[in-house]
Amino acid sequence: MRLTLDPRLFQSAAPAVDEEGRHRPVGYWQETVPVAPGAPLAERLRCDVAIVGAGFTGLSTAYHLKKYKPDLDVVVLEAGVAGHGASGRNGGFVMPLIGWDLLYTVQKLGEEAAGAAYRLMYRAVAHVKRVVADHGIDCDLEATGYLLLNTCEARERRARRELEAAHRLGFDHEWLEGAALAEHIRSDCFRSGVFDPHPCVVNPAKLVRGMKALVESLGVRVYERTPLLELEGGKPVCLRTESGEVRARQALLALNGYGGALGFMPSRVLPVHTYIVLTEPLRAEQLDAVGWGKRRTSLESARNFIHYFRLTADNRILFGGEDATMYYGGRYYDRDEKVFRALKDRFHEYFPALRGVRFTHEWGGVLGVSLDMFPTFGQQDNIFHAGAYSGHGVALSNYAGAILAPRMLRAAGVTDAEEPEPENPFFYGRRPAWLGADPVRYLGVQAYRYLLRAQDRLQGA
Repeated sequence: MRLTLDPRLFQSAAPAVDEEGRHRPVGYWQETVPVAPGAPLAERLRCDVAIVGAGFTGLSTAYHLKKYKPDLDVVVLEAGVAGHGASGRNGGFVMPLIGWDLLYTVQKLGEEAAGAAYRLMYRAVAHVKRVVADHGIDCDLEATGYLLLNTCEARERRARRELEAAHRLGFDHEWLEGAALAEHIRSDCFRSGVFDPHPCVVNPAKLVRGMKALVESLGVRVYERTPLLELEGGKPVCLRTESGEVRARQALLALNGYGGALGFMPSRVLPVHTYIVLTEPLRAEQLDAVGWGKRRTSLESARNFIHYFRLTADNRILFGGEDATMYYGGRYYDRDEKVFRALKDRFHEYFPALRGVRFTHEWGGVLGVSLDMFPTFGQQDNIFHAGAYSGHGVALSNYAGAILAPRMLRAAGVTDAEEPEPENPFFYGRRPAWLGADPVRYLGVQAYRYLLRAQDRLQGA
């Protein structure tokens, strides 16, 4: 394997640090946690494991490797600062969703395999809660549950079939309508919903910075401001940066939507963007006006192009989704003014009582998305990877180390580590569908987006 960075793809994205080496936050979350960018790699070194990417996946794997084998030498290379990418920009929903939804996963995998996949995802949700509690990570974790809202009859019919499948598999999802729904949220747009009591929310930037501090306390070396310029497979793997070089027995590519910039799975894991708007802090009477005054449930609309919305710790409403955009050539953009306007219009449609509320923040980021919305974990010789979380990665990426670390240790011939038996998820060793090269790939994605949007319009979702 040989990978080379194409820096042109980042020309429309905000750099993580300014010319004086200070962090440049993108969005609200990154403003809530102080960041002193770490020193870049400036030497040649050797290590047992080199991890590319200091997001949730990379830091989770570093954590589990050191937990199972404390004397392992682990190095993490981060292009910007830990949490500047998707792990510090997402909505902060810690939830068990995999694929489009549970019904889709049952249709694709069968009930037995779908049940196993979702039970693994619930373990991932519980794992986040446990790590945060065990290590005292201050990340505003709040056990809100999750409510999927139906806005049209067609989505209600699908939601009822999904609820039946959930109950057959032993999950405690609950159908809500009328007064029961109004206990969670009130809007004339919402007809009914399916409630899952187990998900939680976090401030993702605080969580990722807390994970960075945790792995460093375990002896992991994290080099920020260190873009990987070139990777050359072999024994050892050679990773070259602007001012340094790492030779490692094993490497992990924890890149998700940024893999294409290095030439890793560019036609299988697509860099799809999502955008968020955020309100000013709301007063108690404003929250009561939309039914959010008592139960702070996290919400999502049931449609192809979802809307996801939740409260922050200081009672702002985060409202995201509406579209999912891939730009030509795999370029990265932090802003899309058209999507920001559409999000605000939709917010006012859902909550006319909040029309006077001011928006204070707008930002975006990139997801790693596969065609069927399933993730991919795997390895090629001594190079491992994980990604394609398709917008549902907070739980699974924080659990990634529990899946990857035992396999990495066994592959390295480590026999004295106190690691559990590795999970065997269906997505390990799975390669997403190949979608060709641009312009065919780009045009195909745009056509697929058009069909999904047309379905939403026809359904009235």
